[in-house]
Amino acid sequence: MRVAFLSPCWPPDRFPNGIASYVGAVRRGLGARGVESFVVTPELEDGDSEPSVSRMEPGGRPRSLRVRLIQRAAGTFSRYLGMQQDSGYRVARAFKAIDRENPLDLVEVEETFGIGAVIRREIETPVVVRLHGPWCVVGPKLGHPKDKEFWMRCAAEYHAIRRASAISSPSLDALEQVRAAYRMELPDARVIPNPVAIPDRDDHFSRAKADPNRILFVGRFDRVKGADILLQAFARVAKDRPALRLIFIGPDSRLIHGGREIGFEEYLREQVPHEVHSQIEFRGARGASEIALERQHAAFSIVSSRYETFSLAAVETMAAGAPLIASRVGGLREIVRDGETGLLFEAESEEDLAEKIEQLLADPDLAARLGKAAHFDVASRFSESVVAAQTHAFYESVLERR
Repeated sequence: MRVAFLSPCWPPDRFPNGIASYVGAVRRGLGARGVESFVVTPELEDGDSEPSVSRMEPGGRPRSLRVRLIQRAAGTFSRYLGMQQDSGYRVARAFKAIDRENPLDLVEVEETFGIGAVIRREIETPVVVRLHGPWCVVGPKLGHPKDKEFWMRCAAEYHAIRRASAISSPSLDALEQVRAAYRMELPDARVIPNPVAIPDRDDHFSRAKADPNRILFVGRFDRVKGADILLQAFARVAKDRPALRLIFIGPDSRLIHGGREIGFEEYLREQVPHEVHSQIEFRGARGASEIALERQHAAFSIVSSRYETFSLAAVETMAAGAPLIASRVGGLREIVRDGETGLLFEAESEEDLAEKIEQLLADPDLAARLGKAAHFDVASRFSESVVAAQTHAFYESVLERR
């Protein structure tokens, strides 16, 4: 079997991108099962010469007058429909180039901008659309208004899902929300979690290495990741604990607050008590190796998202045996077993998050037990080999239906 993936960037260890991490992990798992895979990406780091990875060529005028007219009309009507047509055509062209040299059995793309619909139009190979972050669900969580462009992006997404050869989703919650939003049954859709590499024992969390006054957050500074909830909860706890530190790792994607976009430093200055500023360290985007090291040194990690289709940050934390506090929302409810493999707090409640932080700070034995149980749970459900077996079986069922 030969499969091609679309990834927003490559290689995964150089970019803080969940889809790229997913593609890298699932390729390793499938490769161990004898599946040959390829990657198409618009952003390829200079110097990366992996032969199975190709950069999408920018621009390029379609030969077909019909396609050119569609692109022009779509771009005039809506920015997102224009992106759907332009990006979808370029991705399809890249897939065709691979197919000429290495005939493909199947391609997999994200649902973003509905590009799958255009790819489905342009190539004969079956197209699997994977629900990494459906706009109908994530858009409102980011704080975007439900204006014309919101609905146009949803329309493009709907069209891609409707035309796909098959749909897969990393969580049942995301799939059910898409079914409800677009009023689709999607009877053949499959829930397959995102895979994660299980770290070597030397890279696991241990109380001996961890700083009891160090808390870690890995994620974008934006509304959907709940960065504001995290900072407010931390401020509640830190005011009485001057030794407590929060390490914030992730890009500043700006947060919609009070009807305007606001960056990390501005939010800190305006919304967080000045006396705890020195206890918060914002590092921006960092590589996977540095994040893995921080998970060993932190007393526990926090995922404070308003919504998560899956949450690779949570699963990577648990795979390392590190304690975790996460919001009770979306795919996180399917990953974390409250009180067994982590603690869940009520989504958007800074008060409840602060209480959970206090609980783990006061009981490091509990934190260690949660982390240990989480490691074994993740290894049994989300390891690359386990997920690759599910993915391979799903692909075979898609080809059989065809």
